[in-house]
Amino acid sequence: MDTLSGTTMTVKMITSTLFCALLLLAGCQNSVLKTVRKVTYPPDFNYISSEQIRSTMHSFAWYTSMLDNTLRDPEQVTRDQRLAAIDILRKMEKLSGELGTESLSSNHDIISYNIDGFRQRIIDARLGLQQDPPNYYLVGAVSAYCLSCHSLRQ
Repeated sequence: MDTLSGTTMTVKMITSTLFCALLLLAGCQNSVLKTVRKVTYPPDFNYISSEQIRSTMHSFAWYTSMLDNTLRDPEQVTRDQRLAAIDILRKMEKLSGELGTESLSSNHDIISYNIDGFRQRIIDARLGLQQDPPNYYLVGAVSAYCLSCHSLRQ
């Protein structure tokens, strides 16, 4: 009888440990955490996950590289290349909007503080490319802004 109760206790402990582990895993899911954040953070706070930052920054790097390759020699840029660059800048502008605004505090102060300036550089570059004749200089300001912000981290 003593062995049976010991076995029963061990099974209960293992079962409760597995149940706790399942609850912990469920709690770590992004959708559950989003729901918790809605209650725990004020409405004017923008939580930006590390995954979102990493993904967005990789996209910015990709788009910036595409811009640099497309507009490498401004004297040789075709109309289609210029339109492609304008489209890339529109995508970057939209992507920057997903990171919030300067007036919206977040868990990443550097991003919150610089996002409006970065977005404005993107808009200025797009408007510059839409001019006749186009202003290619402003596109370089987008890359420069990336570099200036990232130099703060070192």
